Amino acid sequence: MSNKIKELKELTEKTQKKIHKKSAERNLIINVLIILVVVVLVASGLRLVHDVVVYDKSIKDIIKIPVASAAESPNKALHQSQSHTKVNIKPETGFTFTLEFENTGTSTWTKKNVYLKSLTTALKFRHSFWPDPYLPAQLTEDSVAPGETGTFVFALQSPTNYGYYTGEFLLVNDNVLIKGGRAEVIMNTVEDPENIPVEPDPEAPIVQNPSTNRCSLNLRIAGVVNGGESIDNVSCVEKFDLPNEGPEVRIGLFYLEGPFHESSSVTIKNTLAWQVYDEDDTLLASVPKGEIIRFSHSETTKEYTFDFIDKTIRTKKYLKLVNANDGYFTITSYHNVPSYNKLIDYNDFIGDMEIRHNDCSIKDWGVCRDKVWVIEKLPMETYLTGIQETTNYDPIEYLKTMSVAARTYAMYHYDRYSKHSWEFYHVDSKYDQVYKGYVSMQIFPRVGEGVRETTGILATYEDKIIVAPYFSHSDGRTRSFAEVWKTEIPYLVSKLAPYSEGKSMFGHGVGIDATDALNRARHDDWAYDQLLKYYYTGIQLEKIY
Repeated sequence: MSNKIKELKELTEKTQKKIHKKSAERNLIINVLIILVVVVLVASGLRLVHDVVVYDKSIKDIIKIPVASAAESPNKALHQSQSHTKVNIKPETGFTFTLEFENTGTSTWTKKNVYLKSLTTALKFRHSFWPDPYLPAQLTEDSVAPGETGTFVFALQSPTNYGYYTGEFLLVNDNVLIKGGRAEVIMNTVEDPENIPVEPDPEAPIVQNPSTNRCSLNLRIAGVVNGGESIDNVSCVEKFDLPNEGPEVRIGLFYLEGPFHESSSVTIKNTLAWQVYDEDDTLLASVPKGEIIRFSHSETTKEYTFDFIDKTIRTKKYLKLVNANDGYFTITSYHNVPSYNKLIDYNDFIGDMEIRHNDCSIKDWGVCRDKVWVIEKLPMETYLTGIQETTNYDPIEYLKTMSVAARTYAMYHYDRYSKHSWEFYHVDSKYDQVYKGYVSMQIFPRVGEGVRETTGILATYEDKIIVAPYFSHSDGRTRSFAEVWKTEIPYLVSKLAPYSEGKSMFGHGVGIDATDALNRARHDDWAYDQLLKYYYTGIQLEKIY
């Protein structure tokens, strides 16, 4: 019995060794297979990335994802016809546009769910009849079964400026794109459509009237930029040749104590090194970052003075503070703290600065303006991002509206340079437009978004920049210019402002009612051009840089 047990034990041990050996071999094989799979996957992944990057393939093309057949797709259409394909047309002219699509899918279209969606390219054709900027039309029929034809009838309007424009529309079902539901219309906005063939050779470009791009704005800056020469057949962008950020505008930030004090002073520092020059561009000091300099002006000697290193610098020529390294100035002796947040101080500025005295011997309309002004000089577009007439939470179309109004107002005074010419700046920071500088630019970035989306666009009337007034809110209607300032201006007439009805008038009442405009953008989906052309009657919108 003991021998049998011994034999059984030996047999068991041999069997276990065989099992262990086979298990090890199997594990080895499995590990090798796993390594091979990983290598194949990595190689395939690298190949996938290579094909996407180098050959611009789509992942669907590379890995051959099957596409559902037409019979399997619930959302599919066939573009059957449209009333207009290419149109020669005058600026700001409306017309009716018709589209027809056959329902080639498997689901029934309903008026409630199927509608057109305008791409960004088509927004320039928006008509005031559109219910929404991105949803110009709903299905005309109550329902369209598979195999039937659906119709869309809506208004289009040609752009303000001459040129060749393409706009696209997409068919959607509950905001899901319907395959094949795409349409395109081309407008050639010209001065005289009758002299251009309605159906030009499709292989040839549409020829515009020779005068279509002529910029006819009557601005003083035209002579400054181009030496007074007349330039025809070009846009205002080309004619004025201004920088992308616009001309440099001068902002009167605040003035110092004035004539009843022996001296007036201000203390300033910068986050980076900066320089002080006099009006003749003579370098007076190179100031390290963070160092505070006190600048004074004496009423008795008419001298500007400041201490730097171990000496006092004196000059009767006004001072230029140059922000050479693009830091920002802090006016440490000036504080502009809002009541709603004591941690905010609007005393940082990113432009160049000037300290400049207006001698009492210079009179404006018989009024002596004897003041020492602190002036900031910076590009127009940068200035606009620091204006605090709106907030970060307003609809973008309202922000764009107010950006164009603010730019137009500032450019009006920049071009004329009459309102504050004796005080050496174009607009002030309080009474013209509320400007808060660099801190405001950081707190309200969407204001800057509204500025950037309308760069260089102005409101004009009969080839001149308009004055573009705006105010807080009316009592239900705006006032004409003549009602307030006794002079007729055709683009400033009384307009209904229903969102301000029942309120007391706050402001002069002329131009844009900001409360009414804000609510039209928020609740009625009005676009910025629609808002501007409502409050400013008969204007054009012109891009000049």
